[in-house]
Amino acid sequence: MAEPTDGKHEDSDEISLVDLAATIWRQKWLVVIITVLAAACSVVYALMQPNKYTATSTVLPISGSSSSLLSQYAGLASLAGVNLPSASASDPLVKIQAILGSRELAVKVVEELDLIPQLIKKPEKLKEVSPLSAAVEIFQKSVFSVSVDTKTSLIKVSAKTERPELSAKIANTAIDLLQKDLANRVLSASGKSIVVLEQQVADQEKKVRELQAKMEDYQKKHRLVAPATQSQQGLDLYRSLIQQRITLEIQISSLQNALSADNPKLTQAQAQLAAVQKQIDDFERTGGGVGPSMSETPKALMEYANLQAELELATKIYGGLLTSLENLRLQNATDQVFVEVIDTAVPPEKKSEPSRSMICVVGTLAGGFLSLLLVFVREALQKLRADPEVRAKFAKRREV
Repeated sequence: MAEPTDGKHEDSDEISLVDLAATIWRQKWLVVIITVLAAACSVVYALMQPNKYTATSTVLPISGSSSSLLSQYAGLASLAGVNLPSASASDPLVKIQAILGSRELAVKVVEELDLIPQLIKKPEKLKEVSPLSAAVEIFQKSVFSVSVDTKTSLIKVSAKTERPELSAKIANTAIDLLQKDLANRVLSASGKSIVVLEQQVADQEKKVRELQAKMEDYQKKHRLVAPATQSQQGLDLYRSLIQQRITLEIQISSLQNALSADNPKLTQAQAQLAAVQKQIDDFERTGGGVGPSMSETPKALMEYANLQAELELATKIYGGLLTSLENLRLQNATDQVFVEVIDTAVPPEKKSEPSRSMICVVGTLAGGFLSLLLVFVREALQKLRADPEVRAKFAKRREV
């Protein structure tokens, strides 16, 4: 048969708030002492913590690439229900954040500002790592931080140290090193080719100028300015002189048959023939002052044509290289990333941490909770020792 249910026994197993309050009241001095001790320790700990000051510099990435525009309008597009591609490695925000968080930049800042003595108080105790490595690790974990606002693309660079001036100096130095790094870093394939192409353009320009100088010297030597026009004019002049000579020879032949040898007309015609013949000889020997001589004209014109063709080819190659260089420069300028400093870091006037009041409040509350837990544990242990039924139940459970 089932045993009758005892209502009083069931009530004794329930937790009563009155019993809890009574338990706390009986051991109120333990609660008070532990709480006061925790509060006192919290105050001492808070007072021992040094003040730290955070300086922040704000920069804005500037880039002509489409990836930066894509990241700027991704938030607006999401409101309209359109999912745009997320940021990739080509995003200037990703690149700048990666550079700021890199160990290389941290090493440069630590070395430039000589932060090892300030970050490591006792470097002689370091055994497994060098002082520089330890200082860089502390710098990246506790001193330097970077935050990015994806909606506005603003980047905030912060430094937290015990000295306001040092915090501002670290943040501004990091931004300066970032700008130098971006100026020296080749962010596109076109940038790698610019230096080579610039050298090719310079070499080709030098070649064109040498050919121009060679052409100028050749023109001065052979008196060639417009070879086609000059050669035609020379041929016309030479033809005219030959016709004059033939005409005078015929005229003199006729006069010799009709007049005596000392006739003035015959003497004058002979003098004219001699003058024309002299012009012909001079023209054949010197070109008559309008070009090379008749014997040198074919060779001179051929050499001139070769020089002109070589100069035209070199000029075309130079023009093509120059056009390619300008296109690469335009593409490289589009792909380059720069940062505009919106707000430089200044030494903060107020500390950023520690919050001593919060430390005291949290420490006091923790002490109070610990004292209450200790009170209930003590009460439970006392009940276990005093209640034979409870001891019997635990003994049966152990046997089972």
